[in-house]
Amino acid sequence: MNHAFSDCTLTLNTTRICANNPVDFAISVSRMGFTYMRPNAVILVNKNEIFDSIAATPLIHSPINASLLYTDGNSLSRKTLIEIYRLSPMGYKGIHVILVGNISNNVVIELEQCGFKTYHITGINHYETACKIPYFRKDFKNIIIISGEDFSEGISAAYWSAHHGDPILYTQRSNISACTLNTIREMHDINIYIIGSTKTVSEAVENTLSQLPNVKSIERIDGQTPYDIAVNFSKYKDIKEDFGWDRNSREGHAFTFGTINNPMEIVSGSLFAHMGKHSPLLLIDRSMVPPVVEKYILSVKPMPPKDMPRPPFMHGFILGDNSFIPYYTQVMIENILTIDHEM
Repeated sequence: MNHAFSDCTLTLNTTRICANNPVDFAISVSRMGFTYMRPNAVILVNKNEIFDSIAATPLIHSPINASLLYTDGNSLSRKTLIEIYRLSPMGYKGIHVILVGNISNNVVIELEQCGFKTYHITGINHYETACKIPYFRKDFKNIIIISGEDFSEGISAAYWSAHHGDPILYTQRSNISACTLNTIREMHDINIYIIGSTKTVSEAVENTLSQLPNVKSIERIDGQTPYDIAVNFSKYKDIKEDFGWDRNSREGHAFTFGTINNPMEIVSGSLFAHMGKHSPLLLIDRSMVPPVVEKYILSVKPMPPKDMPRPPFMHGFILGDNSFIPYYTQVMIENILTIDHEM
C-alpha cells in the first residue's frame, strides 16, 4: 500500500481518526473511545451547529461520561442510531440521550420510540442553550467565556471542558447577553477564564465581568492567532483554582491536531481530552504546522538517553483523513513528535 495516497495513513507516533464528514467522524471517535466501556449517556448535537457542539462538551466529563454524536437537525441519522445501540448507554439519572441545542422534536420522538429516555437542553439561540448547561452539569467552580460570534479563538476550550467539566458561556465581542450575565450572577464564588483575545472578547466585557460581586477572579488566555491561543492554553495552569493543562515539562505528552476549517470534527475529538491520553488541542493548517506549535512541542519533548529511545514518548491524534490533513503534513507532525532522531 502506498501510504502517501491512502485515505488513512499511519505513522509510528500518530493516530488518525478517518472520516470526512461530522456524522461519520463523531462515530469513529466514539468507537475509538468506547471500545469496551459503556457510557452513561450519549450527547446528540445538530451537525451544523458548532456553538451548540462546543457548549455541549462539559457534559462529556464524569459523572455523565458521555459520547458526543451528531445528527441532522430534523431527523435521526441511521448511522448515529446504530452507534447509540452499540454504545447501549447505561443512563445518567435515567437519561440515555442528552440532546443539546437546535434539534427537532422529531428526533426526540424517534429516540423515545427506540426505547431511549431523552432530555433536551435548548434555548432560543446558542447563547441561551449554553446558559442552561451549568444547571444540568452543576458540579464546577470555574466558568469559561468565549466568543459566540467567532469560534476560532475559543474552540480549544472544548477540550478543557470535556477534560474537567467546566461550563462554557458565550458573549458578543462588546456586549454580554442577558442570560450569560444572569447565569453567572446566580453562581457562588465563581472563577472566570476568558479564552480569546480582545479581537473576539473586548476589555469592556472583561471589566464588566470582573465587577460582578460573586466573581472571585478573572483571567484571560489570549494570543495573536488561534494557534497561539491553543498553545498558550496548553501551557496555562492556575494551581490555586485547578484550572489549565500545565503541559510544560519534558515528560512525554499527547496532543490532538485539527484544522480550524473543520470545527465539528475538532469538537467531536474532544473525547480524547476526557479519555485515554487526555490530550489538549493544538491547531494546525492543512498544509503546515505553524511555527508556534512546532516550537512549543519541541520545548516539551523528552530528551532520550544516547543509547536508545525509552519512555516517555510523544503521541498525536490527527483529526480527519488525507482530504482534511494531507500525508505530508502528518509526516511533519511525526517528525516533530518523534524522539528517535534526538539520539
